[in-house]
Amino acid sequence: MTRSAPPFRRFILEAFDRTQWCAVLQAIVHVSDLDALRSILGDAADDDPDLELTYHLGDEQLAAVVAKFDARFDPKPLNIDDLVISLFPWRRNQDAPYLIHTGYELPLLLEGRKKLARMSHPYPPGTFEGEDRFDDWVAKRVLHREEVIEPFGRPMNGYLGHRTVYYTTRGEEWRIPASKLIWHAAEKSGGWNAHCERFEGMLYGYEDWQNDWWINTRQQRGEIGGMNLCCPVTSSGMAWIEAAGFRALPPVDKPNLAIASYDVDEQGELRAFLLEDPDNVAVVRFNVFGRVLERYIDIRPKSPWRFPADGIPDLNRNLRGAIVIVAHREDLTCPTGS
Repeated sequence: MTRSAPPFRRFILEAFDRTQWCAVLQAIVHVSDLDALRSILGDAADDDPDLELTYHLGDEQLAAVVAKFDARFDPKPLNIDDLVISLFPWRRNQDAPYLIHTGYELPLLLEGRKKLARMSHPYPPGTFEGEDRFDDWVAKRVLHREEVIEPFGRPMNGYLGHRTVYYTTRGEEWRIPASKLIWHAAEKSGGWNAHCERFEGMLYGYEDWQNDWWINTRQQRGEIGGMNLCCPVTSSGMAWIEAAGFRALPPVDKPNLAIASYDVDEQGELRAFLLEDPDNVAVVRFNVFGRVLERYIDIRPKSPWRFPADGIPDLNRNLRGAIVIVAHREDLTCPTGS
């Protein structure tokens, strides 16, 4: 009898050039022994049992990873002084048949392949990481920059507001008001959708076939329209959702509603989420912009989060699209055949 190979997880070894502000070398690492990797990472991995975070490696750690997992990765021939070596789990977008701009914005802008970059985050902090590298090229009059500050009515979870910084090459400044117009139109017409996604992709400089792939893939995953979230519901909650035409989450008789990021590939997490309470009968998926969640909770730690029950009406006012049932209790608890 042939023994099957042990399952493995894919990680990425990356060399990041802080001057060019992009990755300059990557390699896939197949890890079948997570304990061995955890041992190499040391104390930094103590609070990350599934090794989902990004780890910056020193020379000895890098050598240990390369030796243990037979990785083909050697940044020395690059002869670059300001490199950061990182290890992180394989990310879904790395399956794309083209280069996603994220993480490569600066060199792509300078090459003219990217027409617009939009950096958005709650503040403080008052800058995004690497902003000084972009602003060096603004000072040289190669790039154009525009900053938009949107204060909250009151501080929320330590944040004072939302900050967006736009960059274009000189002569492409018109793309910034065009981007703002798309977001404004989305807010006034029922939320972000595939058409908005395509318009924005065109402004960024993606080709038509790339936008086709991106939109089709995101629609299949239920990812267009803000953050992709899920929550468990009881039978009465399910009846409420159906009565509301799948356009509103039900009220709960507890202080908080448990919500989490939704990943179609993580059935194990769905099962644990559903079975957390014996009254839960299903898990539903919904979409909402992150800034709505930030009014009530800190979304920087990994989900699940506890969303205050009195904020559910606000959540419902900002839902993007319909609520979708993604799992039933019987689907996740029935025994599997052998």
